[in-house]
Amino acid sequence: MYVLVMGAGTIGLPLISSLVSSGHEVLAIEPDQRCSDQVRDRLGNVVVQGDATSSRVLQQAGASRADIFIATSGSDADNLAASLLAKNLFSVERTISVVNLQENAELFEQAGIDVTVSTTDLVLANISGALPAHPLLRLMPIRGRGLEIVGIKVPEGAAVVGRPLRDLQVPYGVQMNLIISGAGRTEIPTDDTVIEAEDEVIAVSPVESTRSLWETLTELR
Repeated sequence: MYVLVMGAGTIGLPLISSLVSSGHEVLAIEPDQRCSDQVRDRLGNVVVQGDATSSRVLQQAGASRADIFIATSGSDADNLAASLLAKNLFSVERTISVVNLQENAELFEQAGIDVTVSTTDLVLANISGALPAHPLLRLMPIRGRGLEIVGIKVPEGAAVVGRPLRDLQVPYGVQMNLIISGAGRTEIPTDDTVIEAEDEVIAVSPVESTRSLWETLTELR
């Protein structure tokens, strides 16, 4: 899977590192020379210096063959502009963007960005990871669509542990977007992905199906 990541800062750099470690083809687009050099020193030639809001830069980065575009910069305006270019000009199948100001989340959703995660949500997700007694975290409602982004931690002894996603009875309309292992490794799941204990599953779920999804992922043997 080819993933383009806009920004190699506080959020982008760990994400890029994790995606590379997971075996994905990744290219970061970072305008700052220092940040670009930092990525290159740590991870090799997986970064280009440039402005991802430029169609020329996106074209040179191979956006037309990218499966996912992820915007992680500190500017909501830049994140939105780059995500829209990736989606509408280069037909990238899935766009994901960080939203730095919560009040801008609705604008991103109305613009058609597939998944938006606010910086507040990222903090809450980390808190969730430290609170295994609360395995369901409702990260963000997707207004006007009856959907929400949720995080569900798979407990030790869950019936789904050791089984691939294709074998699970996932409620209709649920989209699994990201799996974060207990060790912090991230994976964009496929039908072959095997669920392990302590995995945190990030999914887009119809509101009425979230409880059923939680039961599927947390029911004990």
